[in-house]
Amino acid sequence: MIKAAVLGSPIAHSLSPLLHRRAYQLLGVDGSYEKVEVKSGGLASFLDSARTSGWTGLSLTMPLKEEVVHLDINIDEDARVSKSANTIVFSQDGTQMRALSTDKLAFDRLLRVKSDSRIVLLGGGGTARSALNSLNQRVCKVEVFLRSPQKSAALIESAPDCELTISNFAEFEPHSLSSCDYLISTVPAGASDEIALQLGSVSGDFSGLNFVEILYNPWPTDLLTSMRTLGAQCLDGLDLLVEQALDQIALFTMVDFDYAEMRRELLQVGLEELSK
Repeated sequence: MIKAAVLGSPIAHSLSPLLHRRAYQLLGVDGSYEKVEVKSGGLASFLDSARTSGWTGLSLTMPLKEEVVHLDINIDEDARVSKSANTIVFSQDGTQMRALSTDKLAFDRLLRVKSDSRIVLLGGGGTARSALNSLNQRVCKVEVFLRSPQKSAALIESAPDCELTISNFAEFEPHSLSSCDYLISTVPAGASDEIALQLGSVSGDFSGLNFVEILYNPWPTDLLTSMRTLGAQCLDGLDLLVEQALDQIALFTMVDFDYAEMRRELLQVGLEELSK
């Protein structure tokens, strides 16, 4: 039987239990998936007790994605480089744990880039570094806009083979997006509202712009609404949540399944929940 959960704080809004439980039902797997409030600084203690509690796997969200890579467990290379992991898989006897980033795997599939694609990234947290780690060696350069300049070093380390141009978040000019291939927003709720407001006075052809956002609470965000209005191709937080969940489901259940079919099912159930 699968025993899994998503950990983080705040956690009440998480759609992960809905998605995983639906996947287990579709796969005919007996399992449970809960959400557990674990605040910053509390992950090590939780994992110490988890070794004897029969866990199969854990999903991690804020603020634990960065905290986990500093603990004494096995960290996959991609997670180590990006200093961010959103998944823990337990050995069958529960004594060993492996941390990895299915965020990175999701970005590998979602970001269909060319070496000369113009990429703009907003934010510098763990998910931003996973996106950069995915883009590393696939694109020549990425323009990054940060609210916290002290995050620059970790961003550079997450994409060592990619040229990063790092600027202050306040310097971002929305009118330049018409010549952009991808805008990836990893900033928290409210941080991009001013950009959305400025886009209201922008004109141009945005049909070639791909917009990717990590938020689904709130949903839709002001920025997502603006991007849709301008005609950009949009992937929102639900798309990313489902995409990274596909790999977690495969790891936790150890069942082979059709990703395309499961993606459709989970996007539908997630959209129904968000539309309530």
